Amino acid sequence: MKGKKQYAVIGAVVFCALAVLLFAIWNQNRPAAVEGDKSVTVEVVHGDGTEKTFQYQTDEEYLGPLLEAEGLISGTESQYGLFVDTVDGETASYETNGSWWRLSCDGEDAQTSADGVVLTDGGVYTWTYTVG
Repeated sequence: MKGKKQYAVIGAVVFCALAVLLFAIWNQNRPAAVEGDKSVTVEVVHGDGTEKTFQYQTDEEYLGPLLEAEGLISGTESQYGLFVDTVDGETASYETNGSWWRLSCDGEDAQTSADGVVLTDGGVYTWTYTVG
């Protein structure tokens, strides 16, 4: 029985060490924020299909803080970052009708919340009201 406990403890230590190592690798390789003035475009595709385009000149490094300061988005903070439920005055409610706001960056689905999206000069960020 003593041998099995030792293997379990060794396994747990190895697992924790791997988790820390993987986090460190991810942290080293995530996109770096770009300092300085940037020109960005934000497109909004509403639930009725209408589209609006917003242009911003900013020295902000991340999308979420820029759009919150401009009053374009709002939501609630979660352990994963800002959960956006309202864009340009339209609120999506997954609980009510299965709707949510999809964010894409230069045509690719965002891999993080809006407050983790790094702004790039000339970047195009699109919010699309989505059902289902």
